Amino acid sequence: MSDNRRTYRTIRKAIVQLYPGEPKGNQARRLTTLAAMISGIVLGKSCQLPTIARKAPDHAKADSRIKRYSRWIQNGQVECEECYLPFVRELLIRLARTQTLAFSIDGSEVGDQCITLMISLIYGKRALPGSV
Repeated sequence: MSDNRRTYRTIRKAIVQLYPGEPKGNQARRLTTLAAMISGIVLGKSCQLPTIARKAPDHAKADSRIKRYSRWIQNGQVECEECYLPFVRELLIRLARTQTLAFSIDGSEVGDQCITLMISLIYGKRALPGSV
């Protein structure tokens, strides 16, 4: 079994354990895509879709995976509370056990008379963004 596939399976198993019961239907498909994207981020050490698609373990062509991930990110049916929150909560709990967590708050102007407030976790000389 390749390292890509092994990493993907480990991540998917960990994510599924965060949910009560076995995910079914659309939720299971969304979690499969989320696990593939996370494994692509971990293995590719980048958050750019082409890099994620090249490292994610899937038999589809890289261009097809890029489109799939882009649609997933833009999908209004994907709820943060359902897909991201359990994963982020567990990550923060585990990080907090081993180190002091540092956060950065930044307001940026976007569009006409709009402001986005970003709260980022500082980790390994990088800011992992979250939004409010």
